[in-house]
Amino acid sequence: MSEAGDTPSKRYGSVIGLKPEKYQEYKVLHAAVWPRVLDRLTKSNIRNYTIYYDSINHMLFSHLEYIGSDFDKDMAAIADDPITKEWWEVCEPCQKPLKWSGPPPSQGGGGQGNTWWTPMEELFHDNHSAVKFL
Repeated sequence: MSEAGDTPSKRYGSVIGLKPEKYQEYKVLHAAVWPRVLDRLTKSNIRNYTIYYDSINHMLFSHLEYIGSDFDKDMAAIADDPITKEWWEVCEPCQKPLKWSGPPPSQGGGGQGNTWWTPMEELFHDNHSAVKFL
């Protein structure tokens, strides 16, 4: 449930390639994500945002939980945020999208089937919330 208790959370997973030579840079960047980027994620109802790295295939896997009621509106607020765009501009050279053409998201690219981070289909969840075990 959301913090308001009336909207169930929805989980999202996505993948993107990471250029092997950019691994250390990407790791350092994400050890100190800009506070205003994190604030924008929180304001856009994103919780438990996590990024994992697969060193064999040089892939990043992201997972997040969304607790809002208008996902498209909240994602647009993130995409329109100037500080987030600056953050993306720093991170994009490290990443290798699986399906993308045109300018990167920091430069307004997107739409028409473009996905910088490729969405994944959730196939299984055990339906247990971590808070149930506290």
